[in-house]
Amino acid sequence: MTVTASPTAALPHDAGEPRKKSLRRRVGRVSAWAICVLVVVLGAAFFAPRLPITPVQDALGVIALFVPWLTGFLMVCALGAAATAVMAWRSGRHALFGAGVLAGLLAVLMVVVPWAVAARTAEVSWSEYFASPAAATPTSTETYATVDGQDLKVDVYQPRALAASKPALLYVHGGSWNSGTRADSAPWLRWMSDQGIAVFSIDYRLAPPPRWQDAVGDVKCALGWIRGKAGEYGIAPSNVSIAGDSAGGQLSMIAAYTVDDAQFPPSCQVPQAPVKSVMGWYAPTDLPRLLNENGLPGVAATVASDYLGGGIDSHRDRYEASSPVTHARPGLPPTLLIQGDRDHMIPATQAADLAAKLDAADVPATAVTIPWAEHNFTGQWGTWGSQILRPHVQRFLQEHAIKG
Repeated sequence: MTVTASPTAALPHDAGEPRKKSLRRRVGRVSAWAICVLVVVLGAAFFAPRLPITPVQDALGVIALFVPWLTGFLMVCALGAAATAVMAWRSGRHALFGAGVLAGLLAVLMVVVPWAVAARTAEVSWSEYFASPAAATPTSTETYATVDGQDLKVDVYQPRALAASKPALLYVHGGSWNSGTRADSAPWLRWMSDQGIAVFSIDYRLAPPPRWQDAVGDVKCALGWIRGKAGEYGIAPSNVSIAGDSAGGQLSMIAAYTVDDAQFPPSCQVPQAPVKSVMGWYAPTDLPRLLNENGLPGVAATVASDYLGGGIDSHRDRYEASSPVTHARPGLPPTLLIQGDRDHMIPATQAADLAAKLDAADVPATAVTIPWAEHNFTGQWGTWGSQILRPHVQRFLQEHAIKG
């Protein structure tokens, strides 16, 4: 007996294939739209001017902070957007074509513009951009003080060969005065120790509660501890410099500029002494102006209030006392100030304004503005800003620490 298969027996399978293809196409379109929208949002945040609406500006500022960390992702997005535009054009989907073109253009600009400007400023390398820093671990970790029951520790990075001038450098981490650790900048700490400097990176007490005096006191305590350990580490007590990034830069400058100031005593029993030099990397220097000019107005107001114990209307004296620009006067140590001109947290004018006041007081001061650098750009070892920064730091340390 011959059995003839019914034509309808294959229908479920045959009908299923078009449905699967249709589903895949819909998923593909949704994914393409999602990538395009994401890139457009990143581009809007990255290139947008400062807006007067605080919640909107805070949102854009936070998004912009992440863009420099996404260079590899944006390169992939540029290719994906180009492919999307081609396929959308062929299928007659004009809206998706426009989104693909716009997203692709923005992705390319977010990658190329910072590189092109950096390349005109200094010698920079794409291979170094994506290179990982060498492993960096401290030589030892000590407790430099116990304050209010809290052990404050210091990571020590001893150089392979200490320079003849026996220099030391205290490093103060950033983190908006309320976060961060002494290990955050480990690659930089090891790199600076490789210049022939003994580097000490410290804990300090974080806000809240208000720490505008406590944190400075901890930094001064650490400076005294380092001098007291000079014989153990083979360093010269008269050749101790200080540096820090962001909030740590502000603490470094206040500690360096307020020796023997009764408003900022050490948090432990140590003698105070001037430091040899000071560096502030994207550090706030004028807190009252910071509140009015930065790209994260709501965030800045909150972290400043936590650190200083309230808003500027009720504690203007604290805001001014905690501003390095307030303490500019003759006799201060040489100062290197580093600032990114696209920094959404710290206004680009803060470094230049302090340098001008120090210059007027005959204090050696240099302000370096790094193009298209965002806040915390040193968190990425190979960024254009980090590549531009290293020679400036080398020259400054060579002149003011290593030469003695």
